[in-house]
Amino acid sequence: MLKNNTILKILSLLIAIFLWFYVMGEINPTTSQTFENIPVELLNVDTLDQRDLAIQGGANFSVDVVVEGKRADLNSLDKEKIKATADVFGYEEGENYVPVSVQLPDNVSLGQIKTPKIKVILEELVSVYKQISVKFTGKTPSGTEPGNVSVSPTEIEVKGAKSVVNSVKAVQAEVKASEITDDEQSFSAVPVAVDGNHEPVYDVSLSAESVEVQATLFYTKTVPLKVEIKGAVPSSYEMTDLSVPDEISIRGPKSAVEDITSVTADPVNISKVKASTTLKIHPNLPQGVELADESKGIGVKIKIKGLSTKTITLSTKNSEIKNVEDGLNAYINTAEVKATVTGSEEMLKDLEASDFKLEVDLKGLKAGNHTVAVKVTSDKEFNSLKINPEKVEITINGQN
Repeated sequence: MLKNNTILKILSLLIAIFLWFYVMGEINPTTSQTFENIPVELLNVDTLDQRDLAIQGGANFSVDVVVEGKRADLNSLDKEKIKATADVFGYEEGENYVPVSVQLPDNVSLGQIKTPKIKVILEELVSVYKQISVKFTGKTPSGTEPGNVSVSPTEIEVKGAKSVVNSVKAVQAEVKASEITDDEQSFSAVPVAVDGNHEPVYDVSLSAESVEVQATLFYTKTVPLKVEIKGAVPSSYEMTDLSVPDEISIRGPKSAVEDITSVTADPVNISKVKASTTLKIHPNLPQGVELADESKGIGVKIKIKGLSTKTITLSTKNSEIKNVEDGLNAYINTAEVKATVTGSEEMLKDLEASDFKLEVDLKGLKAGNHTVAVKVTSDKEFNSLKINPEKVEITINGQN
């Protein structure tokens, strides 16, 4: 009887072992699973700083990892327990392909790293200082806007890969406009590097995590503006348009702006203008009063263009010969001269040889051959006139 029980126990154990292997093999088989976007931690990044190098685009890398193991183990595997690293120690400026290592829990194994090497571009590490501008979000009550604005520090160091730092056009600190009052207030703001489209640039470091902004709610007003224009554009240019603003918007404390009825600006000199441009206006404002945002870019707009040149051949045949002594005849031997005229395109368009008169003055000259200056005149208005040749050959002889 005891012998039979022993046999039954052994048989039961064998059946249990068989069933366990069956369940493990068929119900919980060995399989694989892909875990996507596993963050890659870069090692020895501090050594790059020591060699004045930086990673282009920051250190945001990820890989897809194939993990093998029992289905139950894979189903319970926490993605955060998959650790991927890449060591950037010793790499040089330019494109580098850095191997990725993956660490896993002991109950699973690594099947494949789908991107076994990540491309890391190293650039020169540079830094620049940028002025901090304040950006007000939201609106203030009608007829008001933020004024007396200051920020401390006034500039901030931007540090990172050269191409990324070069893309930073400004550093902004945002303040809610609705929080500003008539009394000067201070606000703590987070500086953000932005590109030319005012989009944030994240892959740089800033030398300060926060800045202090001071602002006061100012009242706005639009008043007449008086601007004197001095001088004239250089003689080789033609002014085609001149736009001078006759109003200006200002802001300040209510008591300061309510009595202002007009504003006078410094004279604007246009004598050195050689291209179409906007000349900044410098208004004379009382202390505590500023330009409102609407008039921040106010200026005198001037459009000019270079004068045109036209050369016309003038025959000397009909020239007026003056002051020929009695008993003498005079002849111009030079057949023609060329008149080069500078002026507006409109004026030169219809200019012809018949618009000019030529004359020579022979006062005091005796019979013989002479070289005499030729004078060219016209009723047309132009900027300059040059004659070539300036002198003509003359023959004076006695009458037959």
